[in-house]
Amino acid sequence: MYKYIHLVLLLVCIIVVSPFQTTSAQNKRQDLHLKNGISKPNTLATHPFGILFYTLPHNFKSRPDNATLLDIHLSSGNIWGQAVDVFVPSLATDQARMEALSFYSRDFRFNPSESPSEYYFFQYDGVIKDFRLTLSIPLDEQNELRVSTRSFLLTKGKFPFSTITGDQFIEFFHSNVAGGEDPFGRRVVGMDQAQIQYIDRHGNSFNLMEDSFIFSGIETAFYTYSNLFAKHHVIINFGAHAGLNLSSINTSLDLGASIGGTKNFSPNHKGQFLAGFGLNILKKRTVGFNSNQVDLGTSSVFGSFEGHLEYSKQTPKGTHHSFGLNYRIQTPYNNKKEESHYVPSSPDRIARWHEAARHLYKFPSYWSLIYSFTKKTEISVYLQQDMLVNNAPDIQLGANLKIPISF
Repeated sequence: MYKYIHLVLLLVCIIVVSPFQTTSAQNKRQDLHLKNGISKPNTLATHPFGILFYTLPHNFKSRPDNATLLDIHLSSGNIWGQAVDVFVPSLATDQARMEALSFYSRDFRFNPSESPSEYYFFQYDGVIKDFRLTLSIPLDEQNELRVSTRSFLLTKGKFPFSTITGDQFIEFFHSNVAGGEDPFGRRVVGMDQAQIQYIDRHGNSFNLMEDSFIFSGIETAFYTYSNLFAKHHVIINFGAHAGLNLSSINTSLDLGASIGGTKNFSPNHKGQFLAGFGLNILKKRTVGFNSNQVDLGTSSVFGSFEGHLEYSKQTPKGTHHSFGLNYRIQTPYNNKKEESHYVPSSPDRIARWHEAARHLYKFPSYWSLIYSFTKKTEISVYLQQDMLVNNAPDIQLGANLKIPISF
C-alpha cells in the first residue's frame, strides 16, 4: 500500500491545481526544453533526524518551468553512529567543571547519580533509501508551486542494492585507499546492520529496525522570481515553505522562508558558467499535533546556506551536459551552547564511539558532485560526501528524473 501513497497524492495535486494555471503558462508548455538555470537535484542528506521533518531545499532556477514537471528522486545514504548515552549537567558548577575537560573524557569526572542532569540516548546504523516525488507547477511567468512527498526505507545496505553506500565498500575503501583499518569501529561492532534508536530528554523514543518504511510527510513551496537584476544576468527567487509531517514519530507542521540567486557569467555562449547562492530559515514544529512527540534535537529554528557552481555545455542537437559542485551547511540539531559541557558516555569506547552525540552539536555540511543530462527530460546523478566525518550520512548517492507533463 505504501508504494502507492506518493502517486495518489500527486494525482490529487494535479487535479486541484491545474485548473488555476494561467493561459500564459499553458502556452509556454509548447516549449518543453527543460534547461532552466542550474540543474540541481534534491541533494538533502539522509540524516536520521532530518528525514523526519521538513529540511528546506535551495532553489537555483531562473524562472518557473515551461511545463508542469514530475520529479522522481531516489537516494541512498550510509549512516553510522555507535550507541551513546549523553548527560547534560543542570548545575552551573558542574557545567564549568566539564568545560575544562575534553568532551571524550568528561564521563570519568561526572556522576549522574550524584549531580542533576538531562539524559538522552542515540544510535544509528544502516543505509537509508530516500524516496521523493515532486510536482513543479508553473502558475504564470513569475510564480511557481511545488508539492512534494517524502518517505524512506531503512535497510542493511547489502550488495547489489547499495554497492557504493554499503558498509562493505566503505570499509574496503578505508582499508585499501584512505582512512586506515576500521577507523569507525564498524568491523568490531558489526557490519551490515540496520537500526535507528533514540530516547529524548523527556523519555519519548523511537526504534526503527531493518525494512522500516516511513511516509514522513508532504511539502509545499511557493516561489516567486524577480527580474530586478536581470540586466546583470542575476535572477533572485523568494520562497514560502510549509511541511506537514505525518509519521507516528513526528506529527507537526514546519514553516520556512528562503531566498536564492543565480548568476550566469556567460549567457551568450553554448558553454555556460553559473553560480548559485541560497539562504533558508525553518521553524521546526511551528504547530505540534502530539504533546508526547520525540524532540528530534533541541534546536527549534534551523538555518542553512548553499553554494553551487555549474558548467553547462550545449551540443548541436540541443542537449545539455551539466557538471556541478554543491556545498551545503546547516545549523546544529542541538543547542550549540551545550557543546561546552555535554557528557557523552559509552562502556565500550570503540574507535569514534562518541560521534552520534558529537555531531548533534556541529554544523552539518557536505559537498556534492553532480552530473545532469538535459533535453526533453532531465536525468541527474550525484555523489555526496560529508566532510565533517560525522557519518550522518557517511557517503550518499542519488539520482533524479524530471519529466514534463502536459494536459
